[in-house]
Amino acid sequence: DGNYAGCIFAQDCSWLTFRGVEARNYNGDGFSWQICHDVVVEGCHSHGHAGLGLHPGSGSQRPVMRGNRLERNSIGIFFCWGVRHGLAEKNVNIENDIGISIGHRDTDNFIIGNDVLRSKRGGIVFRPDNRGKDFGPHRNRVEKNRIVDSGNEAGIAVDVRGNIRDILLRGNQIRETRGAQKRVGIHVGKETKDVTLDGNKIEGFKVPVVREK
Repeated sequence: DGNYAGCIFAQDCSWLTFRGVEARNYNGDGFSWQICHDVVVEGCHSHGHAGLGLHPGSGSQRPVMRGNRLERNSIGIFFCWGVRHGLAEKNVNIENDIGISIGHRDTDNFIIGNDVLRSKRGGIVFRPDNRGKDFGPHRNRVEKNRIVDSGNEAGIAVDVRGNIRDILLRGNQIRETRGAQKRVGIHVGKETKDVTLDGNKIEGFKVPVVREK
């Protein structure tokens, strides 16, 4: 359980920096930090884990995850409960079950300029949490990412659903090279509010954008 352990694990700490570190083949999470503020993970390689590649969690504020390579994990980057004002930038996510996942009061984060490639289940996933309006991952920005070949024949590259508001998806390149089949570029659920799509390039899907009503 990455809330309590990891290949590299920290709890109740601040101002930690991990740079150029490799974590591999752990039966759990690669890098996990809980209730840790202002953590920087930069230029690291986290791969082959049964759990998560990078796991900022339990109210960790202002994490910076930049230029990391995250391969063959259950999830590449997992924003856990109450992560705010974080930055995931220029990371390469390859062949994870899910590339990037965000939910559970993870608000005001930036997901910018990442590669999310060949994810087995989904590229970028906003996790639904319908316990109330204050539980969703509100006010997050997803910009200038490259998301390629996500999920199975009915896969969704970017999945936004649940009680979520004020999300911006801007300037992303979302591609499917394996054939359209039943695949969807961006899915926006009916419970969402104020999800803005601006200047995204979406290619190769049966349906580029689905907005439930």
